[in-house]
Amino acid sequence: MKRFCILIIFLLSAWLWIPSVADAAEERLIAVIMANSQQRYQDIHTVFVENSKTFCGDSCKIYVQTPNADIMSLRNSVRKAVALGADLIVTYGPSATLAAKAEHPPIPTLFADVYDPVKLGIVSAKKKTGHNMTGIRGDAPVQALFKYFVEATNPGELIVLYDTKSPEGNLQKTVLLEAGKKRGVTVTPLAVVNTEDHIALLESVPADADGLFLACSEHADSQLSQVLNFAANRQLPVITMRAGAAETGAFMVLETSDVEQGQKLAEMAEQVLAGKKISDLPMRKPHQVAFIVNLKVAKEYGINVPFQTLSVASRIVR
Repeated sequence: MKRFCILIIFLLSAWLWIPSVADAAEERLIAVIMANSQQRYQDIHTVFVENSKTFCGDSCKIYVQTPNADIMSLRNSVRKAVALGADLIVTYGPSATLAAKAEHPPIPTLFADVYDPVKLGIVSAKKKTGHNMTGIRGDAPVQALFKYFVEATNPGELIVLYDTKSPEGNLQKTVLLEAGKKRGVTVTPLAVVNTEDHIALLESVPADADGLFLACSEHADSQLSQVLNFAANRQLPVITMRAGAAETGAFMVLETSDVEQGQKLAEMAEQVLAGKKISDLPMRKPHQVAFIVNLKVAKEYGINVPFQTLSVASRIVR
């Protein structure tokens, strides 16, 4: 009798266990990697998660890793995603995306908020896809921001503060050097090697400099307020591609929409999880690009922004 009871309990346990295994097999894992858990990436991810509910529901588990922005930490995160058996990898920003590219995971990878993925070698110029990788680029043309700044200030010299460890910062510096030559504006790069060097480097900026371009960096988000405070004390107009900077004191900002990126990322994820090949999903470009002018800063600095420049602004901070 005792053996019979044990057998019944065993069979019942096995019967109860079988559906849970089937459910686990049906669950799909999306592994997300964002360097330093930046607010910008969190905003895009929030939209991505919300839009993913329409095709994932309860059948998807989203596992988020927020390592440091150094390449080894990020590559280890990619390896962990593979070891966990992820069905899809999602990377935010250039560093995590380049780490995924270096690892060549067998899992499809989608990226978001990457500045010029073609020049970074993430996707090919012809196919607009990489090795099992595609996504939504998150950049606006820095040349356009430079043009608007020149129209408003007629500068002699623009300082470019960029992080040497930032792939996008280095690209932005190169683009501005070329743009400066074409427009007859001296573009002076200031290379940040260590995050804490920002203010020390700015102390070396000549008094007659006409503006400061603050390049994007995954290592230096914490320095934004310090840089803007320094520039305000010097009445040095700041232009940047960093989203949200106009509301905190930058003069001009050109930024892409976090909402659009999150939505398009979810659309592409749905297609990949449904079996569509990465090679059939060319990288998407952002369409919602906002040009913001901080008119309050302009007035404080004595800058008369031309009407033609204000007329193309998406938003004006007063």
